[in-house]
Amino acid sequence: MLDIKKEKINCVFSLRTLKYYVQIYSFRKDKEIKENTVYFIVDPKRNYAGLVDRLKSIVGCYYIAKCSGFEFKIISDEKFPIWNYLTPHLYDSRANFNDLSYSVQNSRIISYNGFTINKLNKKIKQYHIYNYNGKNVLETNQIPNYDLLWRNLFQELFEPQNSLLQQLDSFGYKENSYIAIHLRFVNALETFEPKYKKSLTLTQKEILVTKCICGIEQIRNKYSSKKIIVFSDSQVFLDKVKQRLPDIIVLNGNIGHISHTNKEQVDAVINKTFLDFFMIGKASKIFSISASEMYKSVFPRYAAIINNKEYEIIQV
Repeated sequence: MLDIKKEKINCVFSLRTLKYYVQIYSFRKDKEIKENTVYFIVDPKRNYAGLVDRLKSIVGCYYIAKCSGFEFKIISDEKFPIWNYLTPHLYDSRANFNDLSYSVQNSRIISYNGFTINKLNKKIKQYHIYNYNGKNVLETNQIPNYDLLWRNLFQELFEPQNSLLQQLDSFGYKENSYIAIHLRFVNALETFEPKYKKSLTLTQKEILVTKCICGIEQIRNKYSSKKIIVFSDSQVFLDKVKQRLPDIIVLNGNIGHISHTNKEQVDAVINKTFLDFFMIGKASKIFSISASEMYKSVFPRYAAIINNKEYEIIQV
């Protein structure tokens, strides 16, 4: 089953790669290139996966570049302004479209399918990666201590911008002073991502909300000395939490998917997504509440990995 999924991903990526070659690249040499570099490119004309899936892809591509002795660079734009929230830490991976060579004498397009650790050829000066998914190539290849390695690679690339840290401080909650609980509903309660269908009746929605509220109460009762902050992709659910559990903390902000948000709200949604991610990571312990009707999110897990925090999934 895994091989079928991998082949399907590779087929889609191959068609997209062919389109890039036909529309943008040529055989004519456009510039001289000295260094061997892998470029992770956010195409402004396309929609990609969510924040954590993009971060997993970036770190995976960075690992592939390091394994072959290549430099690694990230090209992004206003649709995903990563450098507004993160800043280079030990390694500066910032680049722009002017750095690219669109000549096949210099460059090749490869895809990151999250399963293959590509072996790169030093005769090729630039590898361009437009196609990527949310797989962690360290995990799929069972690299020893892959969570620790992933965290170290992430921290080589990034640290939070001062402006992001100031926003986090403005909430007034010190690190390790609270428990974080995350719930991912996608379209179970309201429309979050257009590609997913709604399937729950009003009664089923109410049952799901009640189960999740009970899960929060169980965690609250166990950690009564800590503040509890709840994070979710569902404003409907967060409003229910405010009504039924007034002692539980819910942070304000524009909730949405960074790839499925209109132009007027995209900045606020991206800002909220980064804030939630790093606020979750500041908790003393991180919980994910899950049910069969819900989406199995890794958003809180990677917040825990980056910050080396304890993480637990609660089934309700």
